[in-house]
Amino acid sequence: MTADHRFVTRATVILDSFRRCVGRDLIDRSGDAAEDARRLFDLPQAVLAHDTSAAPLLDWANLAAACAFEATPETLLGRPSADTAPADAAADRRALFDVLARQGFVTGYSGVRISLTGRRFIIEDVTVFSLVDEAGHPAGHAAVIGSTRPAGLEASPGKPEA
Repeated sequence: MTADHRFVTRATVILDSFRRCVGRDLIDRSGDAAEDARRLFDLPQAVLAHDTSAAPLLDWANLAAACAFEATPETLLGRPSADTAPADAAADRRALFDVLARQGFVTGYSGVRISLTGRRFIIEDVTVFSLVDEAGHPAGHAAVIGSTRPAGLEASPGKPEA
C-alpha cells in the first residue's frame, strides 16, 4: 500500500461518501486519515473506485479487490472501469449506473465480472455509490463487494442476481 496524499485523500472521499449515501461507516474510523486509508486498504471486502472521466478509469483499489480481479492494486489503477465486466454484461452494467444516477447508491447488486486473467466471476451483495469530494463536487463512483464466487455456480440463497 502506498500511503501517499492522493491515496489517503481518495480513501477519505470513499469513506465519507459511503457514510453519506448508506448512513453508516464502512470501517471503524480512527480520526487519522492515513490510518483510515490503511484500514480500508486491508478491509476483507473488495473496494474499488473510478473517476469522473467520460470513460471512467479505476483510481483506487484495495487488496481484496486486487485479489478478486487477479491483479495488484497498482495494475488495476488506470484501467477502464468498463473493462471489469465482460462485453456481454454491458447492458447489466448500464442498468446499474442508470439506477445509481437516480438514487445515488445501490445495495444488493450482483453481476458478472472478469479478472485481468480473463476469468469470469460473480460479485454479490455489492453496494455501489456515488462519490462526492470535500468541496461537494461529483468524484466518480465506488463499489464495496460483499462476496465473489466463480461464474457458473448457482446463486447463493438470498442474493438475487441483477
